[in-house]
Amino acid sequence: MRKTIAIGMLGLALVSNSAAAQTAVEQAQILRDFNVSVVDYANRHRCLMFPEANNVTPPAPKLFTLPVAMVVRQMIARAIAETDGPVIGGVGAAHRAIVMHPFPGAELSDFPRVLKDALPLLPAPLDYRLIGNDLVIRDADADLVVAVLRNALGAFPTR
Repeated sequence: MRKTIAIGMLGLALVSNSAAAQTAVEQAQILRDFNVSVVDYANRHRCLMFPEANNVTPPAPKLFTLPVAMVVRQMIARAIAETDGPVIGGVGAAHRAIVMHPFPGAELSDFPRVLKDALPLLPAPLDYRLIGNDLVIRDADADLVVAVLRNALGAFPTR
C-alpha cells in the first residue's frame, strides 16, 4: 500500500513539474551527487582515450536522475523568471537527441548565458546544449550526447 502511494506521489511530481526539493540542504546534496556522476563520467572518458581501450563503448551515465531533473528544472525556471525578456535562443527540434549517439551537428548553437550561469559547472570536455526544449550534456571531444533532460525548459520555448 505504501509503495502504491509513493509511486502515485512520484507520478504527481512528474506530471506537475513543480515539485521542489524540501530544503536547501537536500538540493545541495542532489547537486553534489550530480557533480560526482559528471566527474566520474569525465574521468572514465579520459581513461578511454588510451589506444587499448578504443574498442570499449562506455555505458550511458545516469546523470539526470529524477531528483537532479527536478532541481535542474527549478534552476532553469528561476533563471528565466529573473530575466527581463526572452533570453533563450536555442534551435528548433529538428532532431531528438539520443543518449550515446552523435550530437546532431546542425543543432550546435551557443548555449544561453543566463542558463550557463544558473546551472552547475561541467568538467571539460562536457558542455550544455539545447535542442528544442531539451537540455543536453554533450561530450565535445567525442561529439557525443551523454545525457538528455527532456522538456527542461517547460513552458519557455526556444526562439
